[in-house]
Amino acid sequence: MTKIMGVDFSGARGEKKSATWLAQGRLEGGVITLETCHPIIRADLTAKLQVLDEPATVAMDFPFSVPVEFANYWQRSKVLDDGWAMPNLWAAAAHLTTRWDKFKDLQAALRLEKFKREPNRIGDPPESKSPLHTVSPNMVPMTFKGMRLLHDIWASQTANSLLVPPLAMPRQGAGTHTTTLLEVMPGATLLSLNLLPAYNGYKDGKDALENRRGILTTLPNQVEQLGLNLAGLPDDLTQTCRANDDALDAVVAAITAALWAEFPAGFRHPPQPDHPDYQAALLEGWLYAPRILGGNE
Repeated sequence: MTKIMGVDFSGARGEKKSATWLAQGRLEGGVITLETCHPIIRADLTAKLQVLDEPATVAMDFPFSVPVEFANYWQRSKVLDDGWAMPNLWAAAAHLTTRWDKFKDLQAALRLEKFKREPNRIGDPPESKSPLHTVSPNMVPMTFKGMRLLHDIWASQTANSLLVPPLAMPRQGAGTHTTTLLEVMPGATLLSLNLLPAYNGYKDGKDALENRRGILTTLPNQVEQLGLNLAGLPDDLTQTCRANDDALDAVVAAITAALWAEFPAGFRHPPQPDHPDYQAALLEGWLYAPRILGGNE
């Protein structure tokens, strides 16, 4: 059995309880069973991930790192030449408390002429936004607070070993199990399952409730086509997801975690070590999405 968790993450100021959502369940014998979905503060999420003591896959909806171009600017050095990887930037993000705690200087830097185009990472699919997207006031704080959360977990003594693709080697834990932390985007998974654009506007708009109902109704059949059985969702969880698009995103992230745990080969993957972009992927991270259902991607 593998514990599966999906996180719809928020970089909102403070610890607003309703901002981050956590869906939890299990994968066993090819069956996904989703059990709970509820809001959680970031500190409690960190603590929960630190004490996991069973095989687990956790899919998290935020950028795990930043583009190489900005990393070089931010750190004032050619970090790619130094063999840096994501954990180095997580540690740097953890030290933003003195200069960039409210991200004012960071936002100003991103608006410099050099970064007006908001570079994407090599692993970002076309439907995703840059981790440095400044039009939305939430994207930059979400990116850097997510990186700080990853540092808090990575630098602590966890029960499980930690594997964060595309990093090849796990960071050893105290016990015998492993937690895989996976960067995902629920919208990319829904697109892969052919549920978008059919249900575009599931987050807001006059048809949002109906579109969320459509996604929830169709999800089991689409997941089955990828080889897993999505057991019936509990009524209270279904109602929560119909009422709240963040809860639905957390559930889709958990389903993505289960798909990865069962069929990692069915996802988009970064370049291999002999490819010139391999080192960039280790620094920037990679957004993992299932390949398009019935397609060639």
